[in-house]
Amino acid sequence: MTLIITPARPQDLDSIVDTMRANQHDPSLFQQPRAMLASHLDEFLVARRTAEGPEVLGSLQVHMHPGGSIEILAVSVRPDVHGQGVGSALMRAAIVRARELADTRIWLGTAKPGYFGRLGFVRMSRWSLPLRVLLAKLPKVVQQPFERWLPSIFGRHVFMHLAACDFGGDPDRSTARP
Repeated sequence: MTLIITPARPQDLDSIVDTMRANQHDPSLFQQPRAMLASHLDEFLVARRTAEGPEVLGSLQVHMHPGGSIEILAVSVRPDVHGQGVGSALMRAAIVRARELADTRIWLGTAKPGYFGRLGFVRMSRWSLPLRVLLAKLPKVVQQPFERWLPSIFGRHVFMHLAACDFGGDPDRSTARP
């Protein structure tokens, strides 16, 4: 399938919300209120079949935290196109976008480390992130259904960063090419 990855447009918000809701059963995907998604819409990339087409097949967010680390989150693909390379194409574009923003650690939290490992991410300690970044994640945890709180805080989510290769193995300098 040929995909076009572009920055999200205001008219994409409904599709992003719908795609996230369609994947609400996925414990790795934190649901976000529409208002929060709208306030960060400029951080989202979307996948389509055509550049001008209205059909959003998937989306994700590339967020720069204070201090410079970049998190890829809210990776969501319409269930009817799972397994067709949409998520991988979005991730490759997100890595490019992250590198355009800063030369720093690119990381994510996931319950699917095998999938992201195939894309060049390796496990890291959550404690290698600044405490203010971890504390900023707590409001997103408590916006989830109650039964997800403890597993999200105490272990289901694995933290991963893009493997470093050009900076002597420094995990804060993620430059491995996918």
